[in-house]
Amino acid sequence: MIPLAYFGARLSIVDFKSHRLPNQLVGWFTATQILIVAAISWMASDFDRFGTALGIAGVTTIVYLLLYLVSRGSLGMGDVKFAFPLGLCVGWYSANQWLVAIFVSFLIAGLVAVIGLVTKRMTRKSRLAFGPYMFLGTFLVCVFEVL
Repeated sequence: MIPLAYFGARLSIVDFKSHRLPNQLVGWFTATQILIVAAISWMASDFDRFGTALGIAGVTTIVYLLLYLVSRGSLGMGDVKFAFPLGLCVGWYSANQWLVAIFVSFLIAGLVAVIGLVTKRMTRKSRLAFGPYMFLGTFLVCVFEVL
């Protein structure tokens, strides 16, 4: 959970400021998550859970790739890459809740957009960095599963 919090917060700050999720930072997050989940699986002799987490990471990435293709540029390729380590986290902590994590991400982003429109801080053409909401949705689902 610590790498999720650390990299998620760091990438969220970068995305808020620049509307970019740097490949290098996403790569470090991905590598760290794979190593940690593999080590925990090895220590617990729970390789099925590791396989499930990898599978969910792959499926989550495919879902975001499809959303990227359908959205015609509204969702960035950085978000698609960010989906893999987030999917790995949610796949490890709460495998049956991976779709909920995606839904919560969109729900929170939608609420922020509506509030921004109502308060006139945003227009319909305003860009919204989605990475922070992806992180927040995943983090909330994982935390609620651990509690």
